[in-house]
Amino acid sequence: MPTLRKRFAELNRLRKILVIVSEAGGGLLVDRLRLKYVLPLWFRLRRPFAGRPLRKEELLREEGTLQIVSPPVMRSVLEKLGPAYVKLGQVLSLRADLVGLELSEELSKLQSDAKPFPYEEARRVIVEEFGKPPETLYRSFDKTPIAAASLAQVHRALLPDGTEVAVKIQRPGIRKIIEQDIQILHRLAGLAERFIPEIRIYRPTKVVREFADWTLRELDFAAEGHNAERFAFIFKENPNIYIPAIFWDFTTPRVLTLEFSRGVKVSDLERIRAFGVDTKKLASVGVEAFFQQFFIAGFFHADPHPGNFFVMPDGSLCLHDFGMVGYLDQASRRELLGCLVSFVNKDIEGYTKHVLHLAIADEKSDLSGFEKDVAGILSEFFFSEHQPSVGWAFFRVINRGARNGIRFPADLALFGKALVTTEAMGLKLHPEFNFNRELEPFVKKALKEYFSPVRAFQKLQTDLLDNVGFLTGLPEQMQNVLAKLEKGEIGVKLDAGDLRGIQREFDRQNDLRILGIVLTAVFFGTFGLLYLEGRRSLMGISLGDLGVALFVVLLAWFLVKLKQGPPG
Repeated sequence: MPTLRKRFAELNRLRKILVIVSEAGGGLLVDRLRLKYVLPLWFRLRRPFAGRPLRKEELLREEGTLQIVSPPVMRSVLEKLGPAYVKLGQVLSLRADLVGLELSEELSKLQSDAKPFPYEEARRVIVEEFGKPPETLYRSFDKTPIAAASLAQVHRALLPDGTEVAVKIQRPGIRKIIEQDIQILHRLAGLAERFIPEIRIYRPTKVVREFADWTLRELDFAAEGHNAERFAFIFKENPNIYIPAIFWDFTTPRVLTLEFSRGVKVSDLERIRAFGVDTKKLASVGVEAFFQQFFIAGFFHADPHPGNFFVMPDGSLCLHDFGMVGYLDQASRRELLGCLVSFVNKDIEGYTKHVLHLAIADEKSDLSGFEKDVAGILSEFFFSEHQPSVGWAFFRVINRGARNGIRFPADLALFGKALVTTEAMGLKLHPEFNFNRELEPFVKKALKEYFSPVRAFQKLQTDLLDNVGFLTGLPEQMQNVLAKLEKGEIGVKLDAGDLRGIQREFDRQNDLRILGIVLTAVFFGTFGLLYLEGRRSLMGISLGDLGVALFVVLLAWFLVKLKQGPPG
């Protein structure tokens, strides 16, 4: 039966995983998970290990992050386990809030090149996807890959019209391997939560679900192409950011064909200087790209290591590899902006408030302990002789959450990692780079945009539509109630107090009608004033701004009256 064959294959794979983990010094973990019986008999006879349970101090570091084996050994284990675990390590390298800074930095080395697979296999994938071999589909196709990673490798080619492209080809059979390993990871995570209580706070099953979601999406190269086009749209008015074009006639879920970019890695300073590029300006461009993704678009590159950023000969910054992306909704962006403003103002209480608005806490969370940790971290940054780093402060605050039973959305942890990575790249490009100073004009720009009359007007229009819906249905609802009263379907008992309440409600409804008429008049009048913007003013203040201000005041009054409700 296929199901039995599949289960047998998973069991064999699990045995191989447990052998590799045990050989690396994780035998006690295998025992704690109660999986010693799964190990092959020959291994148990050859490599017996003590059966005592792992103690909490052996599993967790002082700062509360996981420690099963040393970081270099963990990286080596993941490399031996294969592509799925290399990708897991890459994902965990972005989650220092779970694994700690030391292991995060070690796992980031997994970004290095992987062994390429033979050209014959790459050719077979192209034939399976397009029904044509590469020598027919492309004018020319280099058999030797120019880059290889855990999920794919890249070949240089020419389209029939002579356009130079990069062709990203998925490793043959990698989806089947990934899906099998994800199933095993789900089981291991469930066992960890069941038998190792001190690990439960990290919610390993949730981490595995996030990893599975990211990785399976990353295996869809068509989705990556759409992500690239969304980034191209985000940066369409920014000449300093370059996004390679996607060629859809030569793209499928397993093959991605994109414009070839003749740039160099952002870490290759010698070649960057050979281009004659101003590295100080380039560092500022990186900050601008970071800010535009996180605070304006809310859609960002979730794997911002130096290998995914190229510097073009004209000094523009080219972004690559859009398989992993993250999202921040408007409320989260507003809270993050509040964190930055509080940091600039050295407002510990305000900073903590905004961070907690972003946190996920429950009855087991130690909010008081977390607030003390945040105050300690910020005090260290605010009142030291050295210039405080907004990136490192946020990064450390997020990382302290796990110790206090407080979690943060994965996208927020990625934001913290991106802050630190952007600052590190800036310092590498320009030793005198100051992230806080570089970020300041963008924060001011965001604040100006949040409080601009145009934005306020747009928000008011949305609120008006919401309330208009309520007001539109109000007369019909009142008629239904009156009809039921006439039919005697509703019994009414009134006293003098009730009558006075009804009178007050009629007065309130009358005020609402009058205010609604005035509000509508001001609404249309403001359009006329905005049309005359720059040509008419009163005491140096544009009539458009006066109209918007009046509209805001009247609408606020209107909403207050509306929310007061009938008198109790």
